[in-house]
Amino acid sequence: MIDFDDIRPKRKIDLKIVLVVLLSFLFGIYIFNLLFGEKSFSRMIDLQKEYQVLDKKVKNLKKENTILQKEYFELKELEGK
Repeated sequence: MIDFDDIRPKRKIDLKIVLVVLLSFLFGIYIFNLLFGEKSFSRMIDLQKEYQVLDKKVKNLKKENTILQKEYFELKELEGK
């Protein structure tokens, strides 16, 4: 008599293959999130550019403030005499 269990290959899923596929999938999600997520590299670049623009605005406002303070004190001095 023929034993059919020996003819048909056993279809056990190898745990190592499943683990490698799962880890690869999770690593892919992690890399995607790193590149395009809320705390991503592109967001960091955008924030650095925004910081530079705001820093320039602050410097310009400080210069303007200095000029206005000088003008204010000059007017205050003229008023006192």
